[in-house]
Amino acid sequence: MANEVSRPVVKSVRQVEPLENLIETVWPGVFSPFITRQATQPQIAHIDVLDHDDAFVLKAEIAGVDKDKLDVQVHGNQVYISGVKEEDSSREEGNYIYRERRYGEFSRTVQLPADVNGDQTKAIYKDGVLELTLPKTESAKRKKIAIS
Repeated sequence: MANEVSRPVVKSVRQVEPLENLIETVWPGVFSPFITRQATQPQIAHIDVLDHDDAFVLKAEIAGVDKDKLDVQVHGNQVYISGVKEEDSSREEGNYIYRERRYGEFSRTVQLPADVNGDQTKAIYKDGVLELTLPKTESAKRKKIAIS
């Protein structure tokens, strides 16, 4: 149910991006005197969550973030992911024509449909994707009920 509430917001943010890109193509720099694109976009890790019988698998796309700058916490049915993507310090001379990469702090809280066992959670960070395997608690696992 929590996903139903958040989906319209995510869709509307994604729907604005193509329009913003089109306007920038027709009138380059039209927004730059007022606000940078970086400031208009939230620092969000795009996430997929799969529901398996015994665990949830969460995949977060966070390319460019050093794994030492990531923090993952699990409490009950909530997963907290936060981190910092640092800007490249070797700035080149010249003016940007496009600047779409985002830097800075980000955080994301995901509410799962059932409690998970945080002590048995496994995390792998490879090729810019953080993958968490979150085992369900015994009470959260689906059980087949025999009908007599």
